[in-house]
Amino acid sequence: MVRLFLFRLGSLLGLFGLLVWEAFRSQNEDNFAENNNFRRHDVYSFRENTWKTTDETQELRKKHLIDYCHKRDPKELLPPHSSNEIPAYYFRNIIVDDYHKLLYCYIPKVACSNWKRVLMVMNGDAADPWSIKTADVHNRSLGFFRYLNQYSAEEIVHRLSTYYKFLFVRHPFERLVSAYRNKFIDSYNLTLFKEMYGRHIIRKYRHNPDIRSLKTGEGVSFAEFVEFINNSEPEFMDWHWKLYDMLCHPCLIYYDFIGKFENLYTEADQLLNILQANDKVQFPHNKTSRYKLPTKGLAKEYFKSLPKQTKGKLYNKYRHDFEMFGYSMEEYS
Repeated sequence: MVRLFLFRLGSLLGLFGLLVWEAFRSQNEDNFAENNNFRRHDVYSFRENTWKTTDETQELRKKHLIDYCHKRDPKELLPPHSSNEIPAYYFRNIIVDDYHKLLYCYIPKVACSNWKRVLMVMNGDAADPWSIKTADVHNRSLGFFRYLNQYSAEEIVHRLSTYYKFLFVRHPFERLVSAYRNKFIDSYNLTLFKEMYGRHIIRKYRHNPDIRSLKTGEGVSFAEFVEFINNSEPEFMDWHWKLYDMLCHPCLIYYDFIGKFENLYTEADQLLNILQANDKVQFPHNKTSRYKLPTKGLAKEYFKSLPKQTKGKLYNKYRHDFEMFGYSMEEYS
């Protein structure tokens, strides 16, 4: 496998150019070289990975991802109207663990709270994952984590090329159901999302809404939520339902481990074993029914009442997330 690290540095308004591209077939080198957006001399070699794994499932997932990414127009991977410059916020979801030389791209509603707990235990910020409050896990002001966008361009290049990088994904439709239930249904959740999004959704997508709903934002139906998603611009989506393609940029960054939520506990243990951290921390299993993984059957129930056209439009919105990680909407059609 030929691994290419393509980047271009810029200084205007703090923007810098950085592009990671994994060329799976050597003939693709000429294809990229012919594209004026990518300069052949801006190439950096990856160091041989010290965490190399021979796991066939991982290799197949990465090959599938790389093959799909090669079919895409490189221009669509960059910000709109950019001149080959990628802003720092492209890396704001990537947590940096300099001590263990790890990069974790967290995706909300894909066990990210527990992965953050694991990293905190590994770094000595806590002795037990369950002793860490969820609010503390996500509070950036507490300073438990550094994020890749907080580093200089040269430091980002170094970490992307030498650190072990991982992420976990799940079926995009199941993630949407999880986000909907967590933010608009669960009574223990705060009213923030209902106030921020609920009132807007009800006002725009409900026929003859009552005064109380307009005031509180409570009672958003799943159909209304999906209609809101279908009419949202991807770059302005909330992180809890934003596309994987825009959170972790898997066609720009080569991830050494691609975990799946459907096999969460098995693959979490596998990853901790690869990282030689399983003697320090165990991935926390959910304790109560409130935190049980939403089943595929539950997601199907929500999607059953949606019109076929609505589901098709939603699939198109998340098409790259489906295709990159081998998911299908067949069971939801």
